[in-house]
Amino acid sequence: MFETSAPYPLEEPGLWVERVGDKAFPDGGPALFLDRDGTINVDTGYPSDPGQVALRDEILPVIQAANRAGWPVVIVTNQSGIARGYFGWDVFAAVSDRVLTLLREKDCAVDMVLACAYHEAGKGVLGTGDHPMRKPNPGMLLRAAGMLRADLGKSVMVGDKDADIEAGRRAGLSRLFLVREANAAAEQAAIAEIQAISRN
Repeated sequence: MFETSAPYPLEEPGLWVERVGDKAFPDGGPALFLDRDGTINVDTGYPSDPGQVALRDEILPVIQAANRAGWPVVIVTNQSGIARGYFGWDVFAAVSDRVLTLLREKDCAVDMVLACAYHEAGKGVLGTGDHPMRKPNPGMLLRAAGMLRADLGKSVMVGDKDADIEAGRRAGLSRLFLVREANAAAEQAAIAEIQAISRN
């Protein structure tokens, strides 16, 4: 663990790895991986005000389906706003806590949160281009799968950007869903996939 005076789960200066709760999952099972901004909550552009966080209703049934199936739910989010100096880990923590609280109020449980603050436009140690943990690289998914002993080949990724889908592909996932504001087709397809996998 990266040495830090702040009470945050930083494995290194630009990598947040948080286990939420203590629910145990069987080895070799699937997981649901989700981007955060634009997928779980409305993307307001570098969200930094917990009071402005609003969930996307379309994603809630996806998380609930994974919860019912006994899958771990993992958030994997790029946070270049930290590298760019727009806000710090304290602000990220406050927004993340608000997202998790709102999800719990909708009977949606999240089991892990991973965030990557590295970006080529950043300053200092965070100013790193093409960091292995930053999507579209698969590092966050691989790290979470290792901790949870999840089978990436059976897992599902849902995101709103091509980088989310590419990160899933590079991690070995084939069930990849790109959400659109116009409709909830991707979310509905993800639910059907979770249900189909769980029946097998």
